[in-house]
Amino acid sequence: MARGWLTPALALLLVHAVLVQAVSYALRPAISYAILDLGHSSAWLGVATAAFAVPPLLLAVPSGRLTDRLGERMPLIMGAGCFVGAVVVALLWGTALAGLIVATVLLGLGVLWSVVGEQAWVMRDAPAGRLDAVFGIYTFATSSGQMLGPGLLALPNDASASPPFHIIAWCCLGAAVVMLALSLLIRSTPRAIIGEADAPLERMLPAAWRLLRVRGVVPALVTSSLVLSSLDIALAYLPLLAQERMLAPWVLTALLVARGLATMLSRLSLGSLTRSFGRRRVLVVGGLASAVGLAALALPVDPWLLLVAMVVYGLAAGTVQPLTMSWMTLVTPRRDRGIGASMRLVGNRAGQTGIPLAVAGLSVLGGATVVFAATGASLVISAWLSRWAPNDDD
Repeated sequence: MARGWLTPALALLLVHAVLVQAVSYALRPAISYAILDLGHSSAWLGVATAAFAVPPLLLAVPSGRLTDRLGERMPLIMGAGCFVGAVVVALLWGTALAGLIVATVLLGLGVLWSVVGEQAWVMRDAPAGRLDAVFGIYTFATSSGQMLGPGLLALPNDASASPPFHIIAWCCLGAAVVMLALSLLIRSTPRAIIGEADAPLERMLPAAWRLLRVRGVVPALVTSSLVLSSLDIALAYLPLLAQERMLAPWVLTALLVARGLATMLSRLSLGSLTRSFGRRRVLVVGGLASAVGLAALALPVDPWLLLVAMVVYGLAAGTVQPLTMSWMTLVTPRRDRGIGASMRLVGNRAGQTGIPLAVAGLSVLGGATVVFAATGASLVISAWLSRWAPNDDD
């Protein structure tokens, strides 16, 4: 990637990233609808959520070490195979609860292996001086998939008010097959780097523990987790805010769309921002701006000011998240970047599980207002931790 950072190989990986997120964001809610349509209680949605999250959480670090040993192509192929398997199980046994749960487990594993492979590939192949631009365009691709996937839920279904499960599944199967073909085409990054080719890899747990002791790794993991968890909280509690303030449904839609578009815009301009102002400054200011934007939702203001707050939050949080990838890349030895990417996923999943549980009690005390105020305050911590970020690509 020395002569140009947007190479054919990176272009294939970006298409792969779009498909991974599109299939995940289409099939997961479709499975949730299917569980409810079978007459099962909403408690089973929690079981499905755990089935999606827990196996990847347990296998993330071993998957990162596998990537370091065998290259990125192997987890990409494994992930695509799980996506194909998930859709096939959903099509064949989607009329039974057990089939839907198994499909969810396979979907979670598909996301894990695909994302570990993608991120490790980008972490190793992004050229110095272009890290932020490459991670910006990579996260733009993932955001695009996350916006495209739910569009399948709007397909008409004459037989029910729920989305057409089988049509969505067949669309996802086609995307998964393309994903598998791309995984076979994407080559692993070179393993033979001077000083690394002949050195044996450490065992998994000692390597993970050593990385945690590297200066800047823990702040990067916590910053990434706080920002990503704030997005989950915003998506979960904006409907409650709309209900409490009697906002029309179109206002909620406008807030969500504005956040998504602002995030995508920020990721396209990431390289220019960091070249002009420096990575550390962009991270610190982005953390503070996202805190202000999210906390402003707690204020009793007009809907158009809420829209402005969501745009500010989307721009700032969308900037911070890919920069934590650059940050982890620069503080992680090249040969360990598979396990570094997996540790970042573990931190994100842990935050996405624990932080929403922590703020759930606050919602009982003060509703959505207290939740957004507290979550905004947590983003000030992410801005403070960003002082440990490297400011250049050396």
